[in-house]
Amino acid sequence: MTKQLHFRQGDVCLRTVGALPEGLIEVPRDKVGRIVLAHGERTGHAHAIRNRHVQAFKFQHADYEVNQGLNDFILVGGSGASLKHELISGQKAEHGAIKVPPGLYEVRQQVEYSPAELVRVTD
Repeated sequence: MTKQLHFRQGDVCLRTVGALPEGLIEVPRDKVGRIVLAHGERTGHAHAIRNRHVQAFKFQHADYEVNQGLNDFILVGGSGASLKHELISGQKAEHGAIKVPPGLYEVRQQVEYSPAELVRVTD
């Protein structure tokens, strides 16, 4: 049995998975070449990966505009990648970088319960 890995940076969690599910499309990088896993609504920061040997995927039926292009899965190749909490300039925001080894990961963002709905956590 393969050991499952988890990585957490603020409200973003990466969990290893064995294979990509059906119905995914590749998500393009943002205007500065990053794969953005979550946007910070308050300060304009993002949890992002700039490494070139990483691909991002989202379910085809998901509303790309509503979800701001956020990803459901990433495939990390090469020697791994750095998940950074950064401003668009690349300057560090609140959390330190996390080294993510090569592999396939499901991307989850923490949610909190309210009586009306589940709400994505913002930092």
